[in-house]
Amino acid sequence: MKDDDLTLIHEAQVACIKKAMPMLKQVDDYAPELLEGKTLVTSPAVLLEAVQIKPGKKVSGGRFALTIEFAAHCILSMKTEKVQLEIRNFAARVLQIVNENRWGLEYAKQPAELSAFPGMFSEKLGFESWVVSWEQEFHLGEVNLGDDWLPTDVYIGEAPNIGAAHQDDYTLTETEPSPSE
Repeated sequence: MKDDDLTLIHEAQVACIKKAMPMLKQVDDYAPELLEGKTLVTSPAVLLEAVQIKPGKKVSGGRFALTIEFAAHCILSMKTEKVQLEIRNFAARVLQIVNENRWGLEYAKQPAELSAFPGMFSEKLGFESWVVSWEQEFHLGEVNLGDDWLPTDVYIGEAPNIGAAHQDDYTLTETEPSPSE
């Protein structure tokens, strides 16, 4: 996989969270059917979701910037002693892991807009949850500047006499340092 595949981001997040919290029984994709009881969730669990993807700040170098809003659903069994307190502790620990984490990816910026808040709970299904949310910018795609990206000749023109109609008015500048420098 190349660095233009969101799968790498997900796998890096899963690996980091598992390493930081080896007691977790499940670190996986979030899917609504998990919290509806259609699929088994093994507590304690973190379920990762990409909530929104939008273009990020443009950068040079040929990479495409994306800002992704993530949600990490922290889930504990209702059988957990002091579950209301422990779910908040769990979310705080996940928030601590996310904070300033670039997931080992050189094209990731530090997370921003971090927060944690109560998620869904279900006495019927037997779980309590909190959600850790953050935004993170990634610069995807291979950098390919080509062989001719650095100019060899630089021409200077003076406004308003600029543009194709004034091509003969431009002056070639020296791009290599002179031997006397």
